[in-house]
Amino acid sequence: MSDAVAIAPELPFRQQISETLQLAARSTPVAEQQAVRDILTVFDQKAQGGEADDEAKRDIVRKVVDVYSQTKGALEAAKESEAESTHLLLQYVLASTFEPTSEEYAKLVKQVVEAVRVGGEAAAEAGRTTKAEAAARILNNTYNYLDATSPLRPTVLLALITLLGAFDDLSTLTVTSASLSASLAQWSVSEADKVAFLTAASAVYEKAGDLDHAYILSLLALERSVDAKLVEHALALALAQSNRFDLDDLFKVQGARDALQGKAAELVALFTSADEIEAVAQATTWTAANGPYVSGLGVAGLDADEVLRKVRLIALATLAARSATKQLAYADLASALAVDASEVEAWVIDAIRADLLQARLSQPLSVVRIISVSSRATRRFGSEEWTLLERRLAEWKAAVTDARQVVDDAEAVAAQGPATHQRRPQQQRRQENQQATEEVAA
Repeated sequence: MSDAVAIAPELPFRQQISETLQLAARSTPVAEQQAVRDILTVFDQKAQGGEADDEAKRDIVRKVVDVYSQTKGALEAAKESEAESTHLLLQYVLASTFEPTSEEYAKLVKQVVEAVRVGGEAAAEAGRTTKAEAAARILNNTYNYLDATSPLRPTVLLALITLLGAFDDLSTLTVTSASLSASLAQWSVSEADKVAFLTAASAVYEKAGDLDHAYILSLLALERSVDAKLVEHALALALAQSNRFDLDDLFKVQGARDALQGKAAELVALFTSADEIEAVAQATTWTAANGPYVSGLGVAGLDADEVLRKVRLIALATLAARSATKQLAYADLASALAVDASEVEAWVIDAIRADLLQARLSQPLSVVRIISVSSRATRRFGSEEWTLLERRLAEWKAAVTDARQVVDDAEAVAAQGPATHQRRPQQQRRQENQQATEEVAA
């Protein structure tokens, strides 16, 4: 059955049911297979050789869905491709037997989707990757089969995300803020349901260790409902990412910053209000007193040490950006970061790996030579930055003037003609002098 949806309208209703029951029967224990086949036998007896009425059709479809639910999606005793095509056929049967906008249709589709998810997770746990992947494709096909506005789409997509998370395969699903925003705009569900979907999906990504996608989903949820707890958790997700040093995306959400109170507001102030250099001392004191609070935010990788690390790296990058000489002494860095001088190189390397700056270490001179500083590393542009910019502009102006003078001098020399033409008369005079000397000697 290469294309179940394409050929389904050409099959009589009874054959459609027979196809779906055959797959389900092969996925049940041998002792129970006859009971599954008997479902169709009873249906035939009621039809008495004629066309079954609508209620009889709905009744047998309900029984088929029950069997798929009991067999966890009927994934076991079948080729993966056969399971995929039969599930598409089942979706067609559901949509053609029940009104797609009815509550019962939604209930039955959700029942099948949940069965596939459970069966896929069981296969993944047992190490049967091909079965788990087949379950994922079935859910993906189901999502695409449904209308773009269907209120069932978020349910199916969440089931797919959950299943992929169960066997560490979330990377195969392309989820971007833009694509998901477009889908959210189409789904015929309430804003509360959208927030519930986004929050649940974010939790799956977070559990899988993909904090970036978890953060993106949290931001999309906040755009629809600014909840203090959700804002606080989004803050934790941002700070837990080792290479994220700004909170701009979070605070672009209207009302997000105002929702943070108490210790959460104090934590944010370390990254947004205090001077970058002074923040090191403040963060040292604050993290020492509030370690349990930070750990209690419940995001893996986020603790008091990580908060202090980020504050120190921002301070290091700020010092590099403010340096007029583009050099920083180890001793000055150690003092500013409140670390031992022997640790300075490790901190600079950490900053380089985090793409905050590019620099070279001079161990003999105990100096860091700054090549460039990322804009990600600085969050403000104050009087010190203006002064430094003015000084560097003056230096660049002088360098450009010198370069222009060199060009002008070169052009003047070129205007006089090739240098060989200027040297030839001198060479001729030397030859003439030598010849005269030889004649006198003779």
